[in-house]
Amino acid sequence: MQLTAMPMPGALRLRALHPLIDGDGSCSLIYDLERAAVVEVPEELQFHIAPALETGNPDEDLVGWLTSEDLLTSEGWAGWREEPEAIGAQEAAGWWSLGSLYRLDDTIHARIDQPDEETALPALDFVFRQSLGTGHVKLHLDWGGVFPGRGLLERIVVESTRLAGPSWQGLSFELSLDAAEITPEIAGFLADLPVHVRLLAGSYPGPGEVWTAEPSIRLLVRRLADRLTVCTVLDRARLLDLWEWAKRSGVQHLDAVRLEDSALDALPHPSRVREFRNDLLAVCDEMAGELAAQHLPVDYRPLTRIVGRLRRSEPLDGFPGEPFGFPSPGLSAGLSQLSLLEGFDSRMMSGLLLDFPAEEMELATVQDDEAFPCRGCWARHICNHSSFVASSLDGEDSREPSDERCTLWRTEVEVALRFYHRLAHTDPIQVLRFFEEPAREPITPPIGRREDLGHLKAPF
Repeated sequence: MQLTAMPMPGALRLRALHPLIDGDGSCSLIYDLERAAVVEVPEELQFHIAPALETGNPDEDLVGWLTSEDLLTSEGWAGWREEPEAIGAQEAAGWWSLGSLYRLDDTIHARIDQPDEETALPALDFVFRQSLGTGHVKLHLDWGGVFPGRGLLERIVVESTRLAGPSWQGLSFELSLDAAEITPEIAGFLADLPVHVRLLAGSYPGPGEVWTAEPSIRLLVRRLADRLTVCTVLDRARLLDLWEWAKRSGVQHLDAVRLEDSALDALPHPSRVREFRNDLLAVCDEMAGELAAQHLPVDYRPLTRIVGRLRRSEPLDGFPGEPFGFPSPGLSAGLSQLSLLEGFDSRMMSGLLLDFPAEEMELATVQDDEAFPCRGCWARHICNHSSFVASSLDGEDSREPSDERCTLWRTEVEVALRFYHRLAHTDPIQVLRFFEEPAREPITPPIGRREDLGHLKAPF
């Protein structure tokens, strides 16, 4: 729904709004895209606000309420720019993106996937040069799910800690591994390193089927506890089945990708969406209920990632980032933005983080609606799959938008908005405990491995 151009009396305009429709057809919540806010609708307006917004014909009572909530406003929208020239807006927001390296707020995210010390260590040096002035560096270590070897991992941890120390920066590591790579020896080794593991566990099985990844998961749950995120695919299985399994197994962080009907030829699409929505709402209710009871629930990442973006309250519309670490239409703008950073050395680019073919670099300059399928979507600021959301190096779903996929993805966003609203009525200390990233805590030498990692004594 596009409402920003709706004619209004005087100099007022209606903000970009999306009504969240309840099961009975009423609308109890409105999502304000511009301010990343969720607003409660008074009971007397809940049944006619959505039709009135759709037709552009609000009555006097509705206009009065919209004005009181600053949803009908005289404020301009200076931050709404979709061209690469909007570098200043992104600089103010503390965001830029450059393929495998991006900044969001006060944190630098970088993918390290070089195969040996000779290439990985120069890449680390490049990352920390660009991180000057930020408070935290998060390294996403990914060799296609393959375990890279003890020596390389230890060297990356030691060298990163050395580079972060002089600037007193926080430092965290996230390692992606296939479940088939896990052995008792590797699990023990990872338990002694300050890394968070994203375990790629394949498809969650249907009833009566064997999940080959489960032994690896249980092994890491015992050794890593809250430093493990289990990443799986939901095809014929239900989300609630996976959720119950996670609670029984002691998994504390769960990430799931839902496949659409076109990939499965399963249930009729509307039935599947309703089932998925009901399961998401049940997960949302349980997480909110556990937090209200002063307990920490299982972290269902597809919802909590969206809530994390809402908590930052800084929409990212200036120029799109690339969600999956490949060249994007925002790449040239990202280069311009990086060139403004102190100490940026363009000679470091070649052969490290951005070794793209010339034809891909040319594609990165395309600026049209086809290149930005998310441009008109109401969920574009916060959706886990949006081309407008900063590069999410911890995401694994690189599929393009489509009618079926976007229906499921928007359902996910809607439920996350409801969860976000419920958190506003929850003990803020408990909410902070749930969303605070454990990896931001100071890194200390792992017990029992001081002889190998003697340099791990960062003073932060």
